[in-house]
Amino acid sequence: MSVRRFVAPNSREAMRQVREVLGEDALILSNRPVAEGVEILALAEEEQQAAQAAAASPAVQARPAAAGEAHRESAAAPVGRMPVPPVPTAVPLDFAALGQRLLGEMQDMRALLDRQIPVPATGGGCRGQLRQRLLGAGFGPCLGDEILAGLPAELAAGPASAPALQAWLERQLEARLPLLEDEAALLDAGGVIALIGPTGVGKTTTAAKLAARYVMRHGASQVALISTDSFRIGAHEQLRIYARLLGVEVHTLAAVAPLEPLLAGLADKRLVIIDTVGMSQRDRRLLTQINQLGAAGRPVRLMLLLNAACHGDTLEEVVGTYQRAALAAGARLRDCIVSKCDEAARLGPVLDILMRHGLRLNYLTSGQQVPEDLQVAEARPLLRQALAASQSSPFVPEEALDGGGRRLDSWARGLFGRGRSLAAAFEGLRRELDGFALLERAWRLAALPAGVQGERLARLLEEEDEAADTGVRQLLWGSGKPVPGATWNMPLLTLDPAGRLQLRPWLAHLLPTGHEQRLDWAFERLEARRHLLAVAPEGGFLRALTHLRSPWIGAARSVNRVEFQGERHALARLGEVAENHGSLQLRHRGRPLWLELRYLPVALRVAGERAGEWAPWPLQAWFGTLRDADSGRSLGQRHWLAWSPETERLALAEQADGVRLLLAGEDLPALTLRAWQALGELQAPPRTELRLFLAAALAAGASRLDQSAEDWAMDLRARLAGLGGGRRPRGPAQQLDSLLHLLAAGDAFRQLGDEIGH
Repeated sequence: MSVRRFVAPNSREAMRQVREVLGEDALILSNRPVAEGVEILALAEEEQQAAQAAAASPAVQARPAAAGEAHRESAAAPVGRMPVPPVPTAVPLDFAALGQRLLGEMQDMRALLDRQIPVPATGGGCRGQLRQRLLGAGFGPCLGDEILAGLPAELAAGPASAPALQAWLERQLEARLPLLEDEAALLDAGGVIALIGPTGVGKTTTAAKLAARYVMRHGASQVALISTDSFRIGAHEQLRIYARLLGVEVHTLAAVAPLEPLLAGLADKRLVIIDTVGMSQRDRRLLTQINQLGAAGRPVRLMLLLNAACHGDTLEEVVGTYQRAALAAGARLRDCIVSKCDEAARLGPVLDILMRHGLRLNYLTSGQQVPEDLQVAEARPLLRQALAASQSSPFVPEEALDGGGRRLDSWARGLFGRGRSLAAAFEGLRRELDGFALLERAWRLAALPAGVQGERLARLLEEEDEAADTGVRQLLWGSGKPVPGATWNMPLLTLDPAGRLQLRPWLAHLLPTGHEQRLDWAFERLEARRHLLAVAPEGGFLRALTHLRSPWIGAARSVNRVEFQGERHALARLGEVAENHGSLQLRHRGRPLWLELRYLPVALRVAGERAGEWAPWPLQAWFGTLRDADSGRSLGQRHWLAWSPETERLALAEQADGVRLLLAGEDLPALTLRAWQALGELQAPPRTELRLFLAAALAAGASRLDQSAEDWAMDLRARLAGLGGGRRPRGPAQQLDSLLHLLAAGDAFRQLGDEIGH
């Protein structure tokens, strides 16, 4: 067969090339992002017929029909039936196709069980060294590939031993490792805890250690121990000895006896710890044991013990079997304790299991002493210990040396890894971007009937504003005119006192009319402290700001004329006599820059005011030069006008900070328009108010994500780029595309969950 390759900047253009060369009935074999944009592999119609003839052979017919049909439908869809959403040239997005692709991959998983998936090449350089380090520490290849897919471009060129790269790797592992956040809350909550797990993993001594920690906090009268291990010789007696030393009650029970009567008699105890029979993951009695715990009459918290010295494959089987047994019994297995850490050559395998299965690590045990050898896990020291093992041992896990191929179960875990990355990205954005959770809720309103979207949005914002923390804010105003290319004005955005952009837009057409009324509303409703203006104010707006004694700073043009030493000059001619204020380092449009600032006291005569009738308004003019951080080359000039009632020194510092914030927000109108256009390409575009709210919130999120030079932003930019097909972030427009991809992918995962649930 002759497979043709087509490469284009986006999916729409690539599909156009396919239709033009191979016709409407061509088969699409693959569609993936590449450095040049999108690559599509396709077959002509005659090749399709040959493939169909081959598929009708007895060898193919012997395979399950459903799997074959599902595979052919997903991997070789005719061009005429393939859903390719149109994308405007001004907005080169394909986020709807991304969500559709994710959903298709997951739905076709079972139909591809007999296929071989090649292992990605380790490669050289920084990425290859990091992957080898993870493998050497015992982490599996699926988790390693998932992590390295989000390697930031800022770090990719550095050596693997660099401190920044080490810190990044630790952050990625830490973000995936669920840990007990508050031991006091766990012990104070009390209840019934059942320690479960295979034989010899250390359940009995761990039960004693847990009881001892509780006794040290609350005394011995409120805790009781139960042993159901009637199979192991001396198990009951061992627990009795510990109980006698601690001064707590202990009870024994046959493995098949019901727990409900005994627990009813212990209702006055705040904490009951059950030491269960050790059972292999292949023991058929395991489900009976879990069912017994589920029918105890009181909620039982299952806590799985895992032996850190076990092989990764064994741990995988143990966790999978115990989680399925708990689910079958109507319970959930979410907690674990890792035992025998002192016997494990490497901690990577057990940590890999916890990360991929979402088990919360409550404690680590490393010996027989009660209670000294039970410790609450701390992420950074634990992960550093795990990674250090790869430097002292040349061993690479057997599961990573698979001869260049993996079966679909590994590929499926990789897909679930994408789901974990998706969840981690959502969690990080909710934590770092003020208002992202509101954006998510508003995004879901777009799925409602158009007639109720406006009402639901108003209700959502009312609830949000009532629950929001009050505090002074800074306001970022639009120009007062429609955004170029649009019929709507830029919504008002707020910044917190630290200058961080918030993702809660205020639609301009819903604000009070008139300068004074809007400023009064902003002062009373938002507690506005400072105003950042897209255009320097004039006339009534200038008078209203001064009357309220509200500091402001506004962008100006080089041709704007001001008074200096009694004469009128264009701003462009005054930069040479301005006083130096220093330089600021910042990120702007995806790259680090230096901003050189100068300032000069000037005066402004408002249009229409006659000389002698009004004195010129005293202002501060600011002059900025943007320079490339590496070459020092000038990238352009900017001008601003500002006023503040504060003392000169404080005013200058605040105004310089305002310059930085205005510069960071100058792309917001274009970003909002880009998001507005992209939302219009959805199958069912949101109604106008919801669409504009989403567009402005997305623009604010993209700008905040792009501007920050902190580690969390670098990590999230790389993670989002990986989820969006591996494109490297190069400015706020790419961050906006990534956020759209993320929200669309989240919809796809939720849709799949709904389909499975039904």
